[in-house]
Amino acid sequence: MTDIEFVDERQIARADDSRYFDLVMRQADVLASATIVPAAYRGKPADIIAAGLFGRAFGWDVMTSLRNIYVIEGAASMKPEAMLGLVRQAGHSVIIDVGNGKATATGKRCDSGDEHTAIFTLEDAETAGLAGKKNWKQYEDSMLTWRAVSRLCRNLFSDVVLGAGYVPEELGAEVDANGDPIEADYLILSSDAKNQLIEAVGRERAIELWGERGKQSIYASQLHQLIEPDRAIYEGTNDSNQTEEDKS
Repeated sequence: MTDIEFVDERQIARADDSRYFDLVMRQADVLASATIVPAAYRGKPADIIAAGLFGRAFGWDVMTSLRNIYVIEGAASMKPEAMLGLVRQAGHSVIIDVGNGKATATGKRCDSGDEHTAIFTLEDAETAGLAGKKNWKQYEDSMLTWRAVSRLCRNLFSDVVLGAGYVPEELGAEVDANGDPIEADYLILSSDAKNQLIEAVGRERAIELWGERGKQSIYASQLHQLIEPDRAIYEGTNDSNQTEEDKS
């Protein structure tokens, strides 16, 4: 597919709901097994589709949506930098001041002229049980800034963030200095892990790699270590077989 054809397909997909949904479904099947996507989306094409559809409201493609949208306990949250970017892209003004244990975010709407100031202090963080965490000790100014920004967006720019005005930390996630969830390892049920393994390396090799684990759950990092050395070989074999079938 040429670059021109790709651009045409993307433009058509954005203009047509059914075409866009089909495109996202095809992308989700590929991205679910990719290591470039956040760990929370790996092996979960349905979640990738949901994030892609949600991100469409902001004009994002699927990859941009996965980088900026997180689902924490069933609620949509957004990377704080993305919130700020959307607000400024819409023409509104945000001024941030941080220091001495306090972050102040002052916003002004370009349409109505309404203004609002949101403040988040170290005392607020202590009340919420955050101040003692490692990321707050190391990146105090950044953490204060993003909490003030999220408060401002919810109060003054709710029409811009469309209900995703909470940063992941506010919904209980451990985050880094940028407000992104820290990707923790997690258990995968044996049935789901086996399906992912079969899809990635084929049934015979999957049985061999799974060994004597039986019905034991496996950590995502362990499954990744099983899959990756064989994935390229399996995909290359499948491509060769497909080519031979096409020739015949």
